[in-house]
Amino acid sequence: MQDDSKQPSSITLRVIVLGVFLSILLAASSTYLALKVGILPSASIPAAILAMAILRLFRNGTIFEANLIQTAASAGEAVAGGIVFTIPALVIIGYWHYFPYFANCAIALLGGLLGILFSIPLRKILINTPQLYFPEARAISEVLKLSQKQTFHINKMLMGTGLGAGLEFAQTGLKVIAVATEKWLVFGKANIIGFGLGFAPALIGVGYLIGWNVGLSLLLGAVIAWCISLPLLSYFAPVGKTLIVAKSLTIYAIDIHYIGLGAMLAAGLWTLLNLLRPFYISLRISLQGLFQPLKNQISPSEQDIPLNYLLAGLGIVILSIYFLFDYLLPIHSLMFAFPKLFIIGAVVYVLLIGFVFAALCGYFSGLVGVTASPGSAIVISGLLFIALILRGLLFFKGHELLSSQLLNAAAMTIIIGAVVAGTACIANDNIQDLKVGHLIGAIPSQQQIMLILGVVVATLVIPYVMQLLFSVYGLTTVLPHAGMDPQQTLSAPPAAMMAGLTQGVFKHDLPWNRLAMGGVIMLILIAINKLGKINISLLGVGMGIYLPLSSSTPLFIGSLLAYGVKLYLQKKGQASQIDFQQHDAVLLSCGLVAGAALMDVLLAIPLSITGDARLFAILPENGQAFTTVLGFLSLLGLAASFYWTVRLKK
Repeated sequence: MQDDSKQPSSITLRVIVLGVFLSILLAASSTYLALKVGILPSASIPAAILAMAILRLFRNGTIFEANLIQTAASAGEAVAGGIVFTIPALVIIGYWHYFPYFANCAIALLGGLLGILFSIPLRKILINTPQLYFPEARAISEVLKLSQKQTFHINKMLMGTGLGAGLEFAQTGLKVIAVATEKWLVFGKANIIGFGLGFAPALIGVGYLIGWNVGLSLLLGAVIAWCISLPLLSYFAPVGKTLIVAKSLTIYAIDIHYIGLGAMLAAGLWTLLNLLRPFYISLRISLQGLFQPLKNQISPSEQDIPLNYLLAGLGIVILSIYFLFDYLLPIHSLMFAFPKLFIIGAVVYVLLIGFVFAALCGYFSGLVGVTASPGSAIVISGLLFIALILRGLLFFKGHELLSSQLLNAAAMTIIIGAVVAGTACIANDNIQDLKVGHLIGAIPSQQQIMLILGVVVATLVIPYVMQLLFSVYGLTTVLPHAGMDPQQTLSAPPAAMMAGLTQGVFKHDLPWNRLAMGGVIMLILIAINKLGKINISLLGVGMGIYLPLSSSTPLFIGSLLAYGVKLYLQKKGQASQIDFQQHDAVLLSCGLVAGAALMDVLLAIPLSITGDARLFAILPENGQAFTTVLGFLSLLGLAASFYWTVRLKK
């Protein structure tokens, strides 16, 4: 890559092609991860590493081209966060029975474009706010600068991709490696205890990226769910006199599901309470910057998309949201006196709350980074606000609503909340990418054009991937076909939480005692955190309670590998070598995630067409012991791969 820091950024054909390619790659893999475990590590750093590694093949690539490619590619993960964390709730509550392609495209596209348009004026304020350090942006800019001096080993990425794809095909396609193993024991009259382990390579890669703290929090949640809550539930609330372990676990899994939802909701509300003061600061800074714009911004590094284009784009998006709501929202079933007025109110809500959340997400993106930004708590609050507003309007109608009307009200809440979520998630990622450009002297307007390209590409890919994965694996307890394997169902924790929240507001039929149990667990952990005894991710614990063991345990294993790599490098390596070796390990883990996720998406095509989940299976279903042994060996092989990748030459 050329060392030409003075060369201006330029949108070339190869920048567009590579940006589109990596946007599709990250959009597809992020959709799988969002549906599988509801965790999306920031895509900006992997996208930057991939961009500069590929550009090295051209010999004359520049740091600015890498930045533009990274900007477009990371939009794929941001769009996935906005739509995949919310829209599947419509399937979970039974309003949709599949993912209509064009409706999902419109929701994702309009939310994403609105987030970009809002982040343009916010960029000038937030990137120049002294108290915002932008840790991930600084790391990405250093990675891009380092690429001019050292060769990054794309073969590590290719090796990870091959390993991830091969192991995933062996697990999901050939069925020769177990996806997970579990062992449950009955003691006393009807008490169940046990544990399990997952072997999914994509989740191990994600676990490496999210790090030790979140991984340990997920494990703590799994222990609370399956080693503490399950024995207590089976003791105090036995299923029946005759204990059938498989049937009992299915019933108890639903109880634990709601305990996890209660824990995640409590963690989200606690996070919101802690955000009140920073929220006020963020909003004040943003409004001051809008009414007192910075002057003399005429250098190329300060050129945003022109104001007339910004206002025209905003007008088009506002009109499009109006027509989308008019088409999608089942307003007439609720018999509002002025349905058009309600639609206008919904659009105004999206604009006002969307801008506030965009400013808030941008502020926290600069404060703690994209990955640590409490975006899920912000999305939950947006959904809760519109649900309470709509519930209040229905209450004043003065008559009891039918169950179908309550379902329609919940669906309206989720659709409106999904557009707001898309706006917030894009701004969360966008501000970080724009700060990277600011640090290296890139042109913001060209970054914003690439962001629009990335959003459009991801919008076209994600709805199709969601439907494909749903038709093959199912979603939480919703299985579209008979004979599907419940062990491989997609958990989608954020969407399940959205579904539970809206149902709780409108139907009042949730098991509040189980939700309360999760809340109490979280209050205890909050108190322990406040005392300074431990430092855990509260939302991570909530997700650990909610997720099945087949998902939570490989995430922990990946984080354990990251911790082991860090200790090994600190002990054996010199300071100047550590970052370089860790980048190689990040490349390997990114490859695992991309290879396994894309293999799952590719496998979903023939499996969906034929309807046969064992289309490529070469072992009978009773060969579980053999496949479990191979599962353990695959874990050892992945650990050896990380060791081989980061070992230091003496």
